[in-house]
Amino acid sequence: MNCYAFIGIQGSGKGTQAEQLSSTLHYQHINIGDLFRYHIKNNTQIGVKVQQIINRGELVPDDVVFELVEASIDKIAKGIVFDGFPRTIQQADFLLKHYSLLRVFYIELSETAAYNRIAARRVCPNCNENYNLKTQPPKIPETCDKCGSKLIIRQDDSPEAIHKRFKEFYNQTQPLKNFFETNNVLTIINGDLSVSQVFEQILALTTAKQ
Repeated sequence: MNCYAFIGIQGSGKGTQAEQLSSTLHYQHINIGDLFRYHIKNNTQIGVKVQQIINRGELVPDDVVFELVEASIDKIAKGIVFDGFPRTIQQADFLLKHYSLLRVFYIELSETAAYNRIAARRVCPNCNENYNLKTQPPKIPETCDKCGSKLIIRQDDSPEAIHKRFKEFYNQTQPLKNFFETNNVLTIINGDLSVSQVFEQILALTTAKQ
């Protein structure tokens, strides 16, 4: 199955771009973080396993991530846009072996800019709609456009959690840049550009391959 993948430091905007691309191409959008939260909240078999791992303060191992991805695939989907996957070289190798990877977009952004963006993020606790007070604010302050619920700061967007995730990114995820460059599927996008400018560049590189 054809797929695209987005990588980049937290706050780089890869989730927003992945969502737009999946909607435009009519591809399935798979966000690994959202999948984890969904399965944990609904106490599924995979969710229980993931929660136990997190409670021990450990990173979710690759085999569990693969299990989650495979269980989430819509077999009749036209294609897939992966968001937050892969995060390790082992996951990248899995992606290349099991899917037809058309392109990986690396959205490059400084740590300072990424932190400022994350600090402005809000989420609806009811329908999970995401907002950013600076770049994608709700129409009514602190209120979800879709369901009217009061927006909250995600627990993993606390300053301590943000810096921990940045460290994990540089230790594990950033080497993926070299891996995908070697496999000639990487495109680097300047994350300092506006959302529309970034998407314009991405779309120009995807429509030619449809």
